[in-house]
Amino acid sequence: MIRLANFVAIIYCVAICGCGAAPRAESGGAAKKFRIAVIPKGTSHDFWNSVRAGVEQAAAEFPELDVIWKGPLSEGNTADQIKIVEDFVADGYDGICLAPLDAIALRKPVDQCLRNKIPVVIFDSGLQDQSGIVSYVATNNYRGGQRAGEHLVELLGGKGRVILMRYDLNSQSTEERERGFLDSLAPHKDIQLLSHDKYAGPDESGATLLAENLLANFGEQVDGIFCPNQSTASGMLTVLERFHLAGKVKFIGFDSGRNLAEGLARGVVHATVLQDPVKMGYDAVRVMYDHLQGKPVPKVVETQEALATTENHGDPKVHALLYPAAAR
Repeated sequence: MIRLANFVAIIYCVAICGCGAAPRAESGGAAKKFRIAVIPKGTSHDFWNSVRAGVEQAAAEFPELDVIWKGPLSEGNTADQIKIVEDFVADGYDGICLAPLDAIALRKPVDQCLRNKIPVVIFDSGLQDQSGIVSYVATNNYRGGQRAGEHLVELLGGKGRVILMRYDLNSQSTEERERGFLDSLAPHKDIQLLSHDKYAGPDESGATLLAENLLANFGEQVDGIFCPNQSTASGMLTVLERFHLAGKVKFIGFDSGRNLAEGLARGVVHATVLQDPVKMGYDAVRVMYDHLQGKPVPKVVETQEALATTENHGDPKVHALLYPAAAR
């Protein structure tokens, strides 16, 4: 857990009616500090380390904020994430930025925030019911999935047999990517889906096990594969190499990470859809800061996406997204 200020803030509830509130003067004339909690889906993934870099940038830029970063160790710990939200509510934090692990299960603790007049910014992945939140800061995940599907169709020349290996139930961001991918394939009658309803689960070990099963069943038939996040794509790449199919099967992932970036450079990952996690972390905190200052904020902030391919991965802008924490 990181603390990015030197003073403990006086607890101050900020109305969530949309008007926000500017810092008040404490006794002695000093401006009060706002305590903001940023709660990612996990803390051990490359993606979340890059999000954290953006959070730290924003915290350094806005000295009125005291920013805490705390989340589950891995992306499978929904109960842990709920407990973390509840603890920050009990501590009377002034605002919470949350990347929900489960679009349904995290609604209850968000409601608890709202009842306690703690504003909430949702980032990276949405809730099934987004009512009452300050803003949603994220990639357009549906469009990212579409771009993956369109590029795979292009690589396959409009025909071939394809696998979609899904991530996890109730993960809104990856569900949108999967939906965008499938919708982009639908008009192409010569594209056949070999498998599109299997979930790897929240960690890479589960992705590796499912990938082994899928390739054992379909390895001789499959022409193209899409995986909708870092852990699924990295697990699938490991198994493609193990089955001596890496580079032969057209493979598209989502997000970066060392394994995928190196795979792209070697030509065994044919493309990956990139987010800007540093910008996402920065924007989530900036939007909360603006809200607490009484400024109007947009209900949706899109942080954009890019398609990294074997042809463009050396471009400086693409390279910066492939290695986001190191490039900023």
